[in-house]
Amino acid sequence: MKKLVIAIAVLIMLAGGTVSILKYLEIGPFEKTPEQIAAAAANPEAEKAKSFFEKRPRYIEMDTIQVPVFQDNGVAGTIMINYKIEVMTLDDERRVAKSKRQVGDALIKDFSYYIPRTLRNNKTLDVTLIKYRIIMVTDRLLGKGTVTDALIQSMTSTE
Repeated sequence: MKKLVIAIAVLIMLAGGTVSILKYLEIGPFEKTPEQIAAAAANPEAEKAKSFFEKRPRYIEMDTIQVPVFQDNGVAGTIMINYKIEVMTLDDERRVAKSKRQVGDALIKDFSYYIPRTLRNNKTLDVTLIKYRIIMVTDRLLGKGTVTDALIQSMTSTE
């Protein structure tokens, strides 16, 4: 009896998987007719839905930035920033992915000047200021509006 129940359950799962694949690939009974294809092409709501999904936030994992902090004649410590960059379109995502190294290099150069100056005036670093600094540098490098936000995952300091 147990074997029969298991066999029926396996057959039901196989049938469900088969139907799912047929529907996803649009073959067999789920194949679109020429009338349905023409109706979908004439439907403006489909274009709205497509543009909605095109303009969703995309996060790009960037390399960790390690900025040495100098004090007097030696290295006082190192600040490590792990972050992601948010873009809205697929073209922007490709542009940022292609210039990942240049963005990281520009941020290291900028933070090498900015962080020691900030630490001289204040004793702590504000994550929000670092975030806006990342957006400012990427806007300068990639063009304004390419990067919409920066997500700082972690910021650690070693002394």
